[in-house]
Amino acid sequence: MSLAKSMDAGRTWSGVSLPKPLVRLAERRVLGSPAILYSVTNGDGTPSLNVRFANARDGWIYGSVPVPAKVNGSPSVNFQPVFWSTHDAGLTWKAQPHSWFYSYSETPILDLEATSSTVYLMALNKSFGVTLESSPVAHDHWRVALTKGLLTPAGGGPLEGAIFFSGSKGWLVEGNDRGVTGSAQLNSAGRWVAWTPPCESVGNSYFAPVASTPSHLLVECVMGGYASPLSSTAPSGATIGSTWLYTSENAGRTFTARTELARNNVYFGPVLASPKATTILLTRNIAPRQELVASFDAGHHWTAVYFASVYFARFVSTSEGVALVRPSKGPNQLIMTFDGGQHWFPVPF
Repeated sequence: MSLAKSMDAGRTWSGVSLPKPLVRLAERRVLGSPAILYSVTNGDGTPSLNVRFANARDGWIYGSVPVPAKVNGSPSVNFQPVFWSTHDAGLTWKAQPHSWFYSYSETPILDLEATSSTVYLMALNKSFGVTLESSPVAHDHWRVALTKGLLTPAGGGPLEGAIFFSGSKGWLVEGNDRGVTGSAQLNSAGRWVAWTPPCESVGNSYFAPVASTPSHLLVECVMGGYASPLSSTAPSGATIGSTWLYTSENAGRTFTARTELARNNVYFGPVLASPKATTILLTRNIAPRQELVASFDAGHHWTAVYFASVYFARFVSTSEGVALVRPSKGPNQLIMTFDGGQHWFPVPF
Protein backbone atom coordinates (compact mmCIF):
# COMPACT_ATOMS: atom_id res chain seq x y z
CA MET A 1 0.00 0.00 0.00
CA SER A 2 1.32 3.45 -0.86
CA LEU A 3 0.25 7.09 -1.09
CA ALA A 4 1.50 9.53 -3.74
CA LYS A 5 1.22 13.28 -4.22
CA SER A 6 1.63 15.61 -7.20
CA MET A 7 2.62 19.27 -7.05
CA ASP A 8 2.33 19.92 -10.80
CA ALA A 9 -1.22 18.92 -11.78
CA GLY A 10 -0.44 15.23 -12.10
CA ARG A 11 2.58 15.41 -14.40
CA THR A 12 4.94 13.96 -11.79
CA TRP A 13 4.32 12.09 -8.54
CA SER A 14 6.30 11.43 -5.35
CA GLY A 15 5.68 9.13 -2.42
CA VAL A 16 4.13 10.17 0.89
CA SER A 17 4.96 8.22 4.04
CA LEU A 18 2.18 6.21 5.68
CA PRO A 19 1.94 5.12 9.32
CA LYS A 20 3.52 1.69 9.68
CA PRO A 21 0.68 0.28 11.86
CA LEU A 22 -1.80 1.21 9.14
CA VAL A 23 0.34 -0.40 6.42
CA ARG A 24 0.64 -3.62 8.45
CA LEU A 25 -3.10 -3.67 9.03
CA ALA A 26 -3.90 -3.02 5.36
CA GLU A 27 -1.47 -5.67 4.09
CA ARG A 28 -2.60 -8.39 6.52
CA ARG A 29 -4.19 -11.28 4.64
CA VAL A 30 -7.92 -11.79 5.15
CA LEU A 31 -9.57 -14.85 3.60
CA GLY A 32 -6.71 -15.17 1.14
CA SER A 33 -6.38 -11.53 0.08
CA PRO A 34 -4.58 -8.48 1.49
CA ALA A 35 -7.03 -6.60 3.70
CA ILE A 36 -6.81 -3.44 1.55
CA LEU A 37 -8.05 -5.42 -1.47
CA TYR A 38 -10.74 -7.41 0.33
CA SER A 39 -13.67 -5.22 -0.76
CA VAL A 40 -12.47 -5.26 -4.39
CA THR A 41 -11.92 -9.02 -4.58
CA ASN A 42 -15.37 -9.60 -3.13
CA GLY A 43 -17.04 -7.71 -5.93
CA ASP A 44 -17.89 -4.48 -4.16
CA GLY A 45 -15.10 -2.50 -5.79
CA THR A 46 -15.26 0.43 -3.39
CA PRO A 47 -12.13 1.58 -1.57
CA SER A 48 -11.92 0.67 2.10
CA LEU A 49 -9.64 3.65 2.82
CA ASN A 50 -10.04 7.27 1.71
CA VAL A 51 -7.80 10.35 1.81
CA ARG A 52 -8.83 14.01 2.17
CA PHE A 53 -6.67 17.12 2.45
CA ALA A 54 -7.94 20.57 3.38
CA ASN A 55 -4.72 22.20 2.19
CA ALA A 56 -1.11 21.24 1.47
CA ARG A 57 -0.41 20.32 5.12
CA ASP A 58 -3.60 19.11 6.83
CA GLY A 59 -5.10 15.80 5.78
CA TRP A 60 -6.80 12.62 6.97
CA ILE A 61 -6.99 8.93 6.14
CA TYR A 62 -10.28 7.31 7.11
CA GLY A 63 -12.34 4.21 6.47
CA SER A 64 -12.24 0.62 7.67
CA VAL A 65 -10.01 -2.39 7.18
CA PRO A 66 -11.24 -6.00 7.40
CA VAL A 67 -9.65 -8.19 10.08
CA PRO A 68 -9.86 -11.98 10.43
CA ALA A 69 -12.60 -13.38 12.65
CA LYS A 70 -14.49 -16.59 13.27
CA VAL A 71 -18.23 -17.24 13.34
CA ASN A 72 -19.29 -20.60 14.77
CA GLY A 73 -15.74 -21.81 14.27
CA SER A 74 -15.60 -20.86 10.58
CA PRO A 75 -13.31 -18.16 9.14
CA SER A 76 -15.08 -14.82 8.77
CA VAL A 77 -14.40 -11.08 8.73
CA ASN A 78 -14.93 -8.13 11.05
CA PHE A 79 -14.14 -4.51 10.26
CA GLN A 80 -11.83 -2.17 12.14
CA PRO A 81 -12.38 1.60 11.81
CA VAL A 82 -9.30 3.52 10.67
CA PHE A 83 -8.75 7.24 11.26
CA TRP A 84 -5.39 9.08 11.04
CA SER A 85 -4.43 12.75 10.64
CA THR A 86 -1.39 14.66 9.42
CA HIS A 87 -0.52 18.33 9.84
CA ASP A 88 2.86 18.35 8.13
CA ALA A 89 1.95 17.23 4.59
CA GLY A 90 2.20 13.53 5.41
CA LEU A 91 5.63 13.48 7.05
CA THR A 92 4.02 12.17 10.23
CA TRP A 93 0.59 10.72 10.96
CA LYS A 94 -1.30 10.44 14.24
CA ALA A 95 -4.04 7.89 14.98
CA GLN A 96 -7.33 9.50 16.01
CA PRO A 97 -8.98 7.20 18.58
CA HIS A 98 -12.74 7.46 18.48
CA SER A 99 -14.19 4.94 20.91
CA TRP A 100 -17.75 5.78 19.88
CA PHE A 101 -17.38 4.37 16.33
CA TYR A 102 -19.58 1.37 15.56
CA SER A 103 -16.98 -1.32 14.80
CA TYR A 104 -19.01 -3.96 12.96
CA SER A 105 -19.86 -2.06 9.81
CA GLU A 106 -17.91 -2.01 6.54
CA THR A 107 -18.43 1.75 6.42
CA PRO A 108 -18.59 3.09 10.00
CA ILE A 109 -17.23 6.46 8.79
CA LEU A 110 -19.77 7.75 6.30
CA ASP A 111 -17.85 10.81 5.11
CA LEU A 112 -15.18 13.34 5.97
CA GLU A 113 -14.96 16.76 4.32
CA ALA A 114 -13.29 20.05 5.16
CA THR A 115 -13.69 23.76 4.64
CA SER A 116 -10.66 26.04 4.80
CA SER A 117 -10.93 26.17 8.61
CA THR A 118 -12.95 23.18 9.85
CA VAL A 119 -13.07 19.47 9.12
CA TYR A 120 -16.25 17.45 9.66
CA LEU A 121 -16.59 13.71 10.15
CA MET A 122 -19.89 11.78 10.02
CA ALA A 123 -19.96 8.23 11.38
CA LEU A 124 -22.16 5.47 12.75
CA ASN A 125 -22.03 5.34 16.55
CA LYS A 126 -22.34 2.48 19.02
CA SER A 127 -25.96 3.42 19.74
CA PHE A 128 -26.67 2.76 16.06
CA GLY A 129 -27.28 6.40 15.39
CA VAL A 130 -25.20 8.88 13.40
CA THR A 131 -22.84 11.45 14.91
CA LEU A 132 -21.24 14.47 13.24
CA GLU A 133 -17.98 15.75 14.77
CA SER A 134 -15.80 18.73 13.86
CA SER A 135 -12.25 19.91 14.47
CA PRO A 136 -10.08 22.83 13.36
CA VAL A 137 -8.16 21.63 10.30
CA ALA A 138 -4.77 22.61 11.72
CA HIS A 139 -4.93 20.46 14.87
CA ASP A 140 -6.88 17.57 16.38
CA HIS A 141 -9.57 18.87 18.71
CA TRP A 142 -12.71 16.89 17.95
CA ARG A 143 -16.10 17.73 19.39
CA VAL A 144 -19.68 16.74 18.62
CA ALA A 145 -21.25 19.08 16.06
CA LEU A 146 -24.60 17.34 15.57
CA THR A 147 -26.50 14.22 16.60
CA LYS A 148 -30.11 15.39 16.67
CA GLY A 149 -32.09 14.25 13.64
CA LEU A 150 -29.40 11.91 12.28
CA LEU A 151 -31.16 8.55 12.37
CA THR A 152 -30.54 5.16 10.77
CA PRO A 153 -32.95 3.24 8.52
CA ALA A 154 -34.95 0.31 9.90
CA GLY A 155 -33.94 -1.93 6.99
CA GLY A 156 -32.70 -1.94 3.44
CA GLY A 157 -29.18 -1.58 2.08
CA PRO A 158 -26.02 -0.23 3.72
CA LEU A 159 -26.10 3.20 5.33
CA GLU A 160 -24.54 5.99 3.23
CA GLY A 161 -23.73 9.60 3.98
CA ALA A 162 -22.31 12.69 2.30
CA ILE A 163 -21.10 16.11 3.44
CA PHE A 164 -20.56 18.81 0.82
CA PHE A 165 -19.55 22.47 0.82
CA SER A 166 -19.46 25.40 -1.55
CA GLY A 167 -18.04 28.65 -0.30
CA SER A 168 -19.48 29.30 3.16
CA LYS A 169 -22.45 26.98 2.56
CA GLY A 170 -22.63 23.36 3.69
CA TRP A 171 -25.10 20.48 3.62
CA LEU A 172 -25.24 16.82 4.64
CA VAL A 173 -27.51 13.85 4.01
CA GLU A 174 -27.52 10.24 5.19
CA GLY A 175 -29.73 7.23 4.49
CA ASN A 176 -29.99 4.23 2.18
CA ASP A 177 -32.21 2.74 -0.51
CA ARG A 178 -35.21 3.14 1.82
CA GLY A 179 -34.77 6.90 1.79
CA VAL A 180 -33.10 9.80 3.62
CA THR A 181 -32.99 9.37 7.41
CA GLY A 182 -31.08 12.54 8.27
CA SER A 183 -30.18 15.88 6.71
CA ALA A 184 -28.86 19.27 7.83
CA GLN A 185 -27.55 22.59 6.54
CA LEU A 186 -24.67 24.72 7.84
CA ASN A 187 -25.97 28.21 8.61
CA SER A 188 -24.10 31.52 8.57
CA ALA A 189 -23.29 31.17 12.29
CA GLY A 190 -21.47 27.90 11.67
CA ARG A 191 -24.20 25.73 13.19
CA TRP A 192 -25.90 22.75 11.58
CA VAL A 193 -29.67 23.24 11.42
CA ALA A 194 -32.63 21.28 10.07
CA TRP A 195 -32.84 21.06 6.28
CA THR A 196 -35.53 19.41 4.17
CA PRO A 197 -34.11 16.68 1.90
CA PRO A 198 -34.47 17.64 -1.78
CA CYS A 199 -36.42 14.53 -2.81
CA GLU A 200 -38.72 14.35 0.21
CA SER A 201 -41.89 15.51 -1.55
CA VAL A 202 -41.59 13.00 -4.42
CA GLY A 203 -40.45 9.86 -2.59
CA ASN A 204 -37.54 10.78 -0.28
CA SER A 205 -35.00 8.78 -2.30
CA TYR A 206 -31.41 8.93 -1.08
CA PHE A 207 -29.10 10.80 -3.43
CA ALA A 208 -26.36 13.19 -2.31
CA PRO A 209 -26.66 16.62 -3.97
CA VAL A 210 -23.70 18.36 -5.63
CA ALA A 211 -23.06 22.09 -5.36
CA SER A 212 -21.50 23.99 -8.26
CA THR A 213 -21.88 27.35 -6.43
CA PRO A 214 -23.10 28.27 -2.93
CA SER A 215 -26.58 28.75 -4.36
CA HIS A 216 -26.74 26.20 -7.22
CA LEU A 217 -27.34 22.54 -6.25
CA LEU A 218 -28.12 19.45 -8.33
CA VAL A 219 -29.59 16.12 -7.24
CA GLU A 220 -31.39 13.12 -8.67
CA CYS A 221 -34.78 12.02 -7.33
CA VAL A 222 -36.57 8.71 -7.86
CA MET A 223 -40.32 9.09 -8.20
CA GLY A 224 -42.24 7.18 -5.53
CA GLY A 225 -39.40 6.11 -3.27
CA TYR A 226 -39.51 2.86 -1.28
CA ALA A 227 -42.98 1.29 -1.32
CA SER A 228 -44.59 4.68 -2.01
CA PRO A 229 -47.07 5.74 -4.68
CA LEU A 230 -46.41 8.47 -7.22
CA SER A 231 -46.58 11.84 -5.50
CA SER A 232 -48.98 14.55 -6.64
CA THR A 233 -45.97 16.87 -6.72
CA ALA A 234 -44.08 14.69 -9.23
CA PRO A 235 -43.20 16.33 -12.58
CA SER A 236 -45.73 16.18 -15.38
CA GLY A 237 -45.37 12.91 -17.27
CA ALA A 238 -43.36 11.19 -14.50
CA THR A 239 -43.93 7.50 -13.84
CA ILE A 240 -43.34 5.51 -10.68
CA GLY A 241 -39.67 4.61 -10.32
CA SER A 242 -38.43 7.12 -12.92
CA THR A 243 -35.36 9.24 -12.13
CA TRP A 244 -35.32 13.01 -12.59
CA LEU A 245 -32.65 15.68 -12.32
CA TYR A 246 -33.60 18.45 -9.87
CA THR A 247 -31.88 21.81 -9.39
CA SER A 248 -31.95 24.50 -6.72
CA GLU A 249 -31.03 28.13 -7.29
CA ASN A 250 -31.49 29.22 -3.66
CA ALA A 251 -28.96 27.14 -1.69
CA GLY A 252 -31.27 24.18 -1.33
CA ARG A 253 -34.39 25.84 0.07
CA THR A 254 -36.44 24.62 -2.91
CA PHE A 255 -35.74 22.25 -5.82
CA THR A 256 -37.28 22.16 -9.29
CA ALA A 257 -37.44 19.22 -11.72
CA ARG A 258 -35.29 19.83 -14.79
CA THR A 259 -35.33 16.64 -16.91
CA GLU A 260 -35.96 12.91 -16.76
CA LEU A 261 -32.80 10.80 -16.77
CA ALA A 262 -33.68 7.11 -16.74
CA ARG A 263 -35.72 5.64 -19.58
CA ASN A 264 -35.45 2.91 -22.25
CA ASN A 265 -33.41 0.60 -19.97
CA VAL A 266 -30.64 3.17 -19.58
CA TYR A 267 -29.45 3.62 -16.00
CA PHE A 268 -27.95 6.90 -14.82
CA GLY A 269 -25.84 6.87 -11.68
CA PRO A 270 -25.72 9.75 -9.19
CA VAL A 271 -24.41 13.17 -10.10
CA LEU A 272 -20.66 13.08 -9.50
CA ALA A 273 -19.58 16.66 -10.06
CA SER A 274 -20.65 20.05 -11.35
CA PRO A 275 -17.72 22.48 -11.69
CA LYS A 276 -20.10 25.20 -12.86
CA ALA A 277 -23.85 25.57 -13.16
CA THR A 278 -24.01 24.53 -16.82
CA THR A 279 -21.73 21.47 -16.50
CA ILE A 280 -22.95 18.18 -15.00
CA LEU A 281 -21.11 14.86 -14.85
CA LEU A 282 -22.66 11.52 -13.96
CA THR A 283 -22.43 7.87 -14.93
CA ARG A 284 -24.56 6.00 -17.43
CA ASN A 285 -24.95 2.25 -17.84
CA ILE A 286 -26.02 0.91 -21.24
CA ALA A 287 -25.40 -2.79 -20.72
CA PRO A 288 -22.75 -4.03 -20.99
CA ARG A 289 -21.06 -0.61 -21.30
CA GLN A 290 -20.48 1.86 -18.50
CA GLU A 291 -19.47 5.42 -19.23
CA LEU A 292 -18.92 8.85 -17.76
CA VAL A 293 -21.31 11.29 -19.40
CA ALA A 294 -21.43 15.07 -19.28
CA SER A 295 -23.82 17.85 -20.11
CA PHE A 296 -22.42 21.27 -20.91
CA ASP A 297 -25.81 22.95 -21.32
CA ALA A 298 -27.38 22.35 -17.88
CA GLY A 299 -28.79 18.91 -18.67
CA HIS A 300 -30.41 19.43 -22.07
CA HIS A 301 -27.93 17.24 -23.97
CA TRP A 302 -25.54 14.51 -22.83
CA THR A 303 -22.36 13.09 -24.34
CA ALA A 304 -20.02 10.29 -23.28
CA VAL A 305 -16.63 11.68 -22.25
CA TYR A 306 -14.97 8.50 -20.88
CA PHE A 307 -15.80 4.82 -21.25
CA ALA A 308 -15.35 3.16 -17.85
CA SER A 309 -17.02 2.72 -14.47
CA VAL A 310 -16.32 6.00 -12.67
CA TYR A 311 -17.37 6.26 -9.03
CA PHE A 312 -15.77 9.50 -7.80
CA ALA A 313 -15.05 12.89 -9.37
CA ARG A 314 -13.84 16.14 -7.86
CA PHE A 315 -12.94 19.51 -9.42
CA VAL A 316 -10.41 21.94 -7.95
CA SER A 317 -11.45 24.65 -10.44
CA THR A 318 -13.94 25.03 -13.27
CA SER A 319 -11.42 23.43 -15.63
CA GLU A 320 -9.26 20.98 -13.63
CA GLY A 321 -10.64 17.81 -12.07
CA VAL A 322 -9.84 14.23 -11.11
CA ALA A 323 -11.88 11.03 -11.15
CA LEU A 324 -11.44 7.45 -9.98
CA VAL A 325 -12.14 4.55 -12.33
CA ARG A 326 -13.11 1.05 -11.23
CA PRO A 327 -11.78 -1.34 -13.92
CA SER A 328 -13.09 -4.86 -14.43
CA LYS A 329 -9.70 -6.18 -13.27
CA GLY A 330 -6.78 -4.74 -11.35
CA PRO A 331 -6.48 -1.69 -9.08
CA ASN A 332 -8.55 1.46 -9.37
CA GLN A 333 -7.21 4.11 -11.74
CA LEU A 334 -6.92 7.89 -11.67
CA ILE A 335 -7.97 10.07 -14.61
CA MET A 336 -7.76 13.86 -14.99
CA THR A 337 -9.33 16.62 -17.04
CA PHE A 338 -8.00 20.11 -17.78
CA ASP A 339 -10.88 21.43 -19.89
CA GLY A 340 -13.88 21.25 -17.57
CA GLY A 341 -14.68 17.56 -18.12
CA GLN A 342 -14.74 17.43 -21.90
CA HIS A 343 -11.65 15.21 -22.19
CA TRP A 344 -10.14 12.82 -19.64
CA PHE A 345 -6.70 11.20 -19.53
CA PRO A 346 -5.34 8.27 -17.46
CA VAL A 347 -2.61 9.28 -15.02
CA PRO A 348 0.42 6.92 -14.97
CA PHE A 349 2.23 6.34 -11.69
